[in-house]
Amino acid sequence: MTIIEATDKTWDDIISNKEKPVITMFYMETCSHCQKMKPVFEDLEKRYGGKVSFARINAMDYLNITRRYGIVAAPGFKFFKSGKLLNEENEVIKPEQLEQVAIKLMNG
Repeated sequence: MTIIEATDKTWDDIISNKEKPVITMFYMETCSHCQKMKPVFEDLEKRYGGKVSFARINAMDYLNITRRYGIVAAPGFKFFKSGKLLNEENEVIKPEQLEQVAIKLMNG
């Protein structure tokens, strides 16, 4: 599995995944917190990618989507199932908190 790099053209299809819930990360290349979370996100995808999809989107490149979901700081995380927003974390999230969300999504 791999982390899906979303664009404005692919976003709706990605979050509408009917087979697996989706964890999305809004990031910025210049954000130090985003750079710290990148390996955490990649590790979670390696461990849970069989049951949860992982996608990320550059918040600055796709401002229409960033605004649509009220992202005001990066990294921001949104959690979807079949296109429905289940939860979100727009504050600083610890790696273990993100892992707990992945496990919860994986288990239904």
